Amino acid sequence: MNSKIVTIVIVFLLAFFTGVNFVVFPALGTAFTDGSVFGLSSSQFGNLFIPQVVCIIISCLGAPFLVNKFGPKIILTAGLLLMILSTGILWMLQYFMQDKSLLFPVLMILVAFTGSGFGLSITTLNPLAASLFEDKKSSAILILQFLVGLGTSTSPLMMNLIGNVKNWMYVPGSIFILVTVIFIIFLFLKLEKGTFFELPSHFKIPYKLWIFFTAIILYGFIEGTFGSFGAVILKNQGLDNNKASLGLSLFWGGIAVNRLLFGIFSKRFNLSYVFLISPLLVGALIFLLLIDPGVHIILLMMFLIGFFMGSIFPGSIGWGTVEFPTLSVLVSGFLMAANQIGTGIVTNVLGSFSNYTDAIFQFLIFCMLAICALLFYLKRNSKIKEAF
Repeated sequence: MNSKIVTIVIVFLLAFFTGVNFVVFPALGTAFTDGSVFGLSSSQFGNLFIPQVVCIIISCLGAPFLVNKFGPKIILTAGLLLMILSTGILWMLQYFMQDKSLLFPVLMILVAFTGSGFGLSITTLNPLAASLFEDKKSSAILILQFLVGLGTSTSPLMMNLIGNVKNWMYVPGSIFILVTVIFIIFLFLKLEKGTFFELPSHFKIPYKLWIFFTAIILYGFIEGTFGSFGAVILKNQGLDNNKASLGLSLFWGGIAVNRLLFGIFSKRFNLSYVFLISPLLVGALIFLLLIDPGVHIILLMMFLIGFFMGSIFPGSIGWGTVEFPTLSVLVSGFLMAANQIGTGIVTNVLGSFSNYTDAIFQFLIFCMLAICALLFYLKRNSKIKEAF
């Protein structure tokens, strides 16, 4: 099964199912905190994601060197197996929930497996997708990240569809089956290691890559704020629970739509300046939220904030891949880790400040201005037009 088209289809399906698998634990939040099911406290549920973030950062930073040594197929296989193992054991917990004293430590281990598997998988999938489209590397990464995002929105939807929280086991059960099937098909693919995945024997991280790294940490602050605390912030703005949840969905929907459109149109049109000024547009939209424009305008703003944020992260990976072709896997892992560092920091810090909405917005505006300045600095003598 060596057809390039089949390989492309499987790689992009893996991206979607990696996204589905990644958010199975957050999607089951109501089951984990329900006293009649798992019975975790709110603080335990929050602490559950500390090992996930740590393991993602470690695996994203380690994956480039592992792929360089063992090739993309072995590392992708290891990442997928970790996620399958985690989801499978989670499904089996329904038979071993009598002794709840062991549940929390077991869940911590499973979340660590999921984080490690996600980091290894997505760090390898980004350059793998780029290698399949030699003249459209950035577009391939944008569409791949769109599919990951689409996958992350699927698990919560599955939880909504099953209705009763006591039926929680159908979510990990169905995900386990689907990911296992696509994994078995993937095993029949022949993936060459190729020069695309090799790192030079001696290299140092270019200073421009450190600037990308800094910009993506700042981006992670914004994504983490709206992604984790968006509903809380919107409730502070006067929205009811349903409208706040809708605002959060619109935010993620905006991100997904932008990545899809950028991936489709970036080779037909020069979108480099749209990419460069998008942080400014996000900053302006956040500023408008400061003046409390009314419920329907706030909801529109949430979609537009997500929309103009959409291309910043995967676009930076695509641009970095074009800019540093001999370090493509390192670019992917380095920037994936930067995003997790940003979201991890803000998620842990913001809990104490979630009621200070104006101060949060002002901080986010500063972050967006800084990102814009860093991107324009990187533009000098760069290959940005090749990327977009």
